[in-house]
Formats: sequence, structure tokens, C-alpha cells
Amino acid sequence: MRELRWGPHIMFNDEAINNFWKEHFSNKEHKLLFVLGKGFDVRMNIALSRLVDSCPNLNMNCLIIEFDEGKNSSSHKYQKFIDENMLEFNQLINEEDLISKKINIWSKTGKGRRVVGDKKASDIFKDYLDIEKYSDIIVDISSLPRGIYFSLIGKILALIDSKPQSVHNLFVTVAENVKIDELIQESAIEDDLAYLHGFGGEIELESEKEKPLIWFPVLGEKKDTHIRKGADKITEDKNRLYEICPVLPFPSKNPRRSDSLLIEYHELLFDSLDIESQNIMYITERDPFQAYIELSKAINNYKESLDIINGCKIAISTFSSKLLSIGSLLVAYENQDFVGIMNVNSGGYNILDQDKIKKMKKNSELFVTWLTGNPYQK
Repeated sequence: MRELRWGPHIMFNDEAINNFWKEHFSNKEHKLLFVLGKGFDVRMNIALSRLVDSCPNLNMNCLIIEFDEGKNSSSHKYQKFIDENMLEFNQLINEEDLISKKINIWSKTGKGRRVVGDKKASDIFKDYLDIEKYSDIIVDISSLPRGIYFSLIGKILALIDSKPQSVHNLFVTVAENVKIDELIQESAIEDDLAYLHGFGGEIELESEKEKPLIWFPVLGEKKDTHIRKGADKITEDKNRLYEICPVLPFPSKNPRRSDSLLIEYHELLFDSLDIESQNIMYITERDPFQAYIELSKAINNYKESLDIINGCKIAISTFSSKLLSIGSLLVAYENQDFVGIMNVNSGGYNILDQDKIKKMKKNSELFVTWLTGNPYQK
């Protein structure tokens, strides 16, 4: 197995973050770009607020992404949450330091529509000149959809890698709270699935369709419809060999979480999809770098085993936490020629208990992952 790019890695969680920010930004030469999404998620401003509290005099621009899901999106009914988030946001950022970008999630095609949000997110940064002046970039994914932040972070990584002589510290932050995730249910799941822009893995190239396709769905609660639609996509080509390897979070904050997921999806996994128990794998829930290492090893084993028949293709889908999805992102970025991210889009969201979700905000845990920059310079 080749040396992993993020073998040695750096991550901070809740308790250590404030001291890290203070130490890291003590040098006044830093110029920061902070990127976040405008949304209804009550965790939207947690990372930014912690940073501003720790470093009140930071030289910073803030890029806020407003994503338009269309006039019929069910998320519009939570406008009061967006208004409250923006009121807090405007108290944290000076207007002259603010950059705003609006992107459409959907584009009309005849009588239908197709997802374009991932491509639009990638286009926010056209070339290296758009990030050249920033010594540090923080992308907070707490209030960004997966279809946006995968392609966005992938593009930033590619631009940084295009100039290896330049040093840019890239951080991805996320405020985790499994209880809040359980109360925000995706609705109107799309039938037309696709691989994210920048993460196609060359899976759907005509010349590659004879290669077996291995699917790693990273499981989370109440994603039955997502998983079924993903499985339909994987098995749609009846001439292509495939294998499904469900991924469960273990160890996890809740030590029984993986057992509960196996109970929830028992009929789907073992009856409908006819998955062998030895195909199930486990990855660490609270360390995306370790998840990246474990997924990389599993993928490399398939690649080496199937090299005798001209290799294979790998698809990953993340139905679990955003923190865990960072690991999937890193695996796919490092293996772009044969690993793709298959995203299952939804048309909107339903909050099961609006009062409860506000009270839960204070129990969220912040994570900072450091992807490029000073520690990785050779």
C-alpha cells in the first residue's frame, strides 16, 4: 500500500480549539478566508463565534454561501431559523469583510431539473488567484449540504496542490451533534443520482464500465430510502459486477450505535440487498482521519485483489455524520482516478421538533481538521 497523504495528521476537538486558534493566529501576518453556508441549521455560527472570541483582531474575510434549493423547497418554512442565524452572524462580522455568493442547487432541463449545485460550488474559486492572498482558509461545513462542500473543498485542495511552493493552511470545521442530526430529516429524495463534480472516479466512462464496482455506503440513522436509491444506482447496469460493503461507525460516542443501525437496516441489508456479513466494515466515528485510513486500506485491498482482472472502481456514499464524511472526501480526493462520491440529493428538510433543536445547540461539539499547510511541509 502506498504512503497515505494524511497518515500523520492533525485534528482538534472542542476543548483544545480555543488555545489552538490563539496560538496559530498570534502571528499578525496571517490573512484568513472563512467560508460557511447561510442556512437554517442552528450550528451555523458555532465555529465562527469560537474563532472571533479567541482572535478578535484577526485579519479576515468571510465568504458566506447562499444556496437556492428552489421556490418549492420545504426548507423555506424554516426562514425564522435563517433570520436568527443571520442576526447572530452580522454581529460577528464587519460588513466590509463580507463576501457573499449565491448558487442554485438545481437547473431546469425541459420539464425536469438536474443538480448543478456541486458544479456551482466548485466554480466559486475559478483559479489559484482567488486564494493566493490568503495564508489560511477555513471551510465550516456545519450548515452546508454535502453536495456543496465536497466539490468546494475538493476544488480548494486542487488549487493549493497546483502551487506546491506556496503554503496555505486549509482547515475544515464542523459542529457535531448526533441528536440534532436525528431531528433534521431529509425529504423528497431524488431518483436521478449522480457522482459529485470533481469526484466522478471515472466510474461512468464507457471504457471503464467493464470493471467491477464496489460500493461503500457509510450508514447513519433513518436513511432507508437513501440507501435503497443508492443501491438501485449501483446495480442499474445488469452486465456489471458489483459488491456492496456497508460501513458502520464504531467505535462511536454511543457504543451501541452500530448495533442499533444493524437492527434498523437488517431487512434491507441481509434480505433485500443480500449482503454477506463479512462485507460489513467498521470505521471510527469521531476521527475522520482514522476513518480515511481505514477506508483507504479496505479500498486498496480490493484494488490489489482485482488487479488480475484489470482492476475495479470504488463508489462511496455518506449517509452518516458530516465529521465522518470528511474521511470519505479525503479518500476520494487522493484516488480520483478510481474512487467516486455518489451523492443522494434531497429536495428539502423537515425538523421534527423546532423547540428541542434550539436547546440542543449548546451541546454541539466543534472539530477542526487541518488538511494542508505548515505541518505537512517537507
